[in-house]
Amino acid sequence: MACRSSANARFPEKPDRAVTQSLGIGFAIVAALTTASSHALLKAGEDQAAVRALCGATWAAVAAVPLAILGPPAPAMLPWLAGAVILHSVYSMLLTRSYTLNDFSVAFPIARGTAPVIATAAGVLLFGEIPGLGAMAGVIAISAGIVSLSAGGGIGRAGLIAALGAGVLTAAYTVVDAGGMRVSNGVLPFLCWFFFATGLALMIQARLSAGPDAGARMRRNLRPGVAAGLLAIVSFGSTLVALRYAPVATVSALRETCILVSILIAWAGLKERVTLHSLTAAIVIATGTLLLLLSHLSPSA
Repeated sequence: MACRSSANARFPEKPDRAVTQSLGIGFAIVAALTTASSHALLKAGEDQAAVRALCGATWAAVAAVPLAILGPPAPAMLPWLAGAVILHSVYSMLLTRSYTLNDFSVAFPIARGTAPVIATAAGVLLFGEIPGLGAMAGVIAISAGIVSLSAGGGIGRAGLIAALGAGVLTAAYTVVDAGGMRVSNGVLPFLCWFFFATGLALMIQARLSAGPDAGARMRRNLRPGVAAGLLAIVSFGSTLVALRYAPVATVSALRETCILVSILIAWAGLKERVTLHSLTAAIVIATGTLLLLLSHLSPSA
């Protein structure tokens, strides 16, 4: 395998590990295909804070139905759930701030490209997931290719700090999400409680920041907000399922290959300039992805 996990009583080994890791990789690829689109909808909204609040409302409404059957969260899940809600809420605000300061094609690579290496190190420390050489080479290539996309783009100090902070928070919530999914009694409990609690947190943020105007602002952005929320359920949900079954390093890096989709969105949808440099970076990212996937197929891994 691409990752050798040490024994850990809190996160017991899953049966048929090769099969479950393949399942996790599949969900990580789904997340990669949908993450950039949800971020682009957030960027394209007339009022990005209102769109973010509508994402939260959509999450809470969708999750409320299964939670009526699932019941309250298990005690072992509560610390991870609390950490996930806090980290995702702060991340959402910081990323939205980054998008107001920079072009999507500059902010997104910095925010997403810094996360896989940090998440890989955290996965080693917390879960004992030690990547093999092929997997580590793939993670580094993906991160390097993504971050290089921002080279030459205009970005101020405040924008850079916001984008880097979003990247660190991405790595942090990825690790916490993995812990929550792995102590969850099945896929649905943590998944549903995550969307419900985080959705409520985003709505509270909007109300506190916008005051009485929050409702009117959300109504004006209803369509992009609900669309972004539904798409985020697919992208975040796929990531959470992937983190239950596959190593943190693999999921984090594969998810960030969504930048390849974002290049197309920036060019075709947001009318931002895509250069030969962007295409070269895309080749580096694709090479890293191939190395990462091959590392899981190698019989000696």
